[in-house]
Amino acid sequence: MRRAVAGALFAAALVCAGVALRGRLQLGAAHARAPEFVADSAELLFPFGAIAEKQCAQTRADLGVDVRVETSRGKGEPIAPLAEHRFRELGVGRDAPTGGILVLIDAAAGQARIEVSYSLEGLLPDAIVSRIARDQLVPYVSHRAAGMAVMDVIHFLRDVLLDGVASGELKLPGELGAPDHLTQLLVGHSGGAGAQVALAKLPSHTEYKKRVPDELRERYAPSAEPLQSAAALQRTRRELVGDPTLELFTEGSRVLRARYPVAPYEELLRADATEHSGALEVHVDGERAFVSSRTPARDFVPVLLVREGGLWRVDLVETFKSFFFDGDGHYVLVNGASPYAEFAPNVAGRSDATLAPLDLGGEPLEAALDRLEKSMLPQDRFRLAEVLLRNCGVSAEAIPRYAEAARGAPHDESIVLMYAQRASYFYLPQIAAEAVAGLGPRHFTRAAWLYESGGERELARAYYRKALDFDERDDYARNALDRLARAPR
Repeated sequence: MRRAVAGALFAAALVCAGVALRGRLQLGAAHARAPEFVADSAELLFPFGAIAEKQCAQTRADLGVDVRVETSRGKGEPIAPLAEHRFRELGVGRDAPTGGILVLIDAAAGQARIEVSYSLEGLLPDAIVSRIARDQLVPYVSHRAAGMAVMDVIHFLRDVLLDGVASGELKLPGELGAPDHLTQLLVGHSGGAGAQVALAKLPSHTEYKKRVPDELRERYAPSAEPLQSAAALQRTRRELVGDPTLELFTEGSRVLRARYPVAPYEELLRADATEHSGALEVHVDGERAFVSSRTPARDFVPVLLVREGGLWRVDLVETFKSFFFDGDGHYVLVNGASPYAEFAPNVAGRSDATLAPLDLGGEPLEAALDRLEKSMLPQDRFRLAEVLLRNCGVSAEAIPRYAEAARGAPHDESIVLMYAQRASYFYLPQIAAEAVAGLGPRHFTRAAWLYESGGERELARAYYRKALDFDERDDYARNALDRLARAPR
C-alpha cells in the first residue's frame, strides 16, 4: 500500500481560497505551455499555479520524481479512495525513474491528501507525509494561502528527497546519479544535519489558537529585558502556543498570528534550531533590539523586538517581510531599508522603503482590514494588499490580493507595477509578468524581464521580440536577446 494520508480542513475558506485568472492576455497564452504537473480545476492556487508547475518540472528533471498537484471540487466523497484512484488514473510515477508523489486538495470535501509511491516510502513515511498534509498544507489552505501552501509543500518534499540523496538513503538511477549532477544538485544539503522534530508526537493543529488562561499568560508576557522576551517567544514555540492575543507580540504581529495557522512542524523546528545554536546575543539601538547567535544552527531565526511602553515585544512583521532563508538554511536580511538593517552583517537583496508600514490615519488596524475586505473595488483590494503586507507581514494573503487588484484594474499602472514590484521582492516575478504586459507595448520589455528573472526564458524571448517590434531602438531588449542566445540551455 502506498503511503497516503488525509487532513480535514478546519475552515470553509478553502472553497474561496483562490480566484481564477480569467481573460488571460492572448499574447501570453499563445506562448505559455499547458500545465503538465499541476491541474488547478478548483481555482485555488492563483496566482502561484505556474510556480508550482515549475517546481514539479524541476523535481522531475533533478531527481526523477514525478510530483503532481490537483485541486478539485468533487462531491464531498472521502478523499482516500479519490486520491488512490487519481494516482492510478494519472499514472503518477509510472514513467519516472525514481518515483511519484500526488498532492490532492478536494475543496468540496474540505480535505487534502498526499500519495507516495512505494519507492519513496523510506524517506516519506506516514509520520512525515501526514504532518505535511495536516499541518503544513491543510491549515494554510484554509487560511486563504493555498498557492503558497502548495509551493511550500513541494519545496519541503524536495528538501526531504535531497537530504535523502545526500545521506545515501535515496539512490538516483542512471545519469541522475552521475557525480557532476549530484555535486550541483546537493549544494546546501548535508544529509540531515539540521534540527530534527519528532513529527509523530505532535498533537492536532485545531487547539493551538485557543486563548491562554489568565493565570498562565505571564509565562508568555513581554519583558523589560530583550532576552527575557526572546525566551518567552521560545516557550510559545516549544509549547505550541498560538494564542494571537498575547501581548508579547506587536499589534501587526498579533494580526499575523491570527491570520496564519500554527504550523507545529515549523514552530518546533525553530525551537530546536534556537536550542542547537550558540549563546544568544542581544543588540539594542534605541527602541529596537536584535537577538541573534554567532553560531546559528540551520533554520535559526533571529528575534526582532520593539520596545513599547518599556516592554520588548516580538516584531514578526519585519521578520516575515525582511528576512528570508538562503540555500544553506540561514536567515538573511533581504531589505536594506528594514529598520533592523543596522543589526544584520550582510544584506542579500535590495533596499525597498515602500515596505514600511502604511499610516492608517488613526484607524485601528483590525478595523481597516475589516473595512477593506468588504469591498471588491480594485483600489480597495490594492489597499488591502498593502496593509496586509506592510502592516501585518501576511504575504501569503497579500500577493493574491495584489493580483486581484491588477486583474480588476488592468490598465492602472500604479496598481499593476506595484504588484510586479511586490512579486519580484518575494522572488516570484513571473506571476506578475502577464499583468504588466497587459499595460501595453511600452511595458513589454519589463514583462520580459519579469519572465527572465523567474527563469521563464521562452516567454522572456517572446516579449523581448515584441518589445523590439514596437520600438526597434530598445537596446535593453536587443541586448537581452543576445544574452539569452548565449546562455546555456
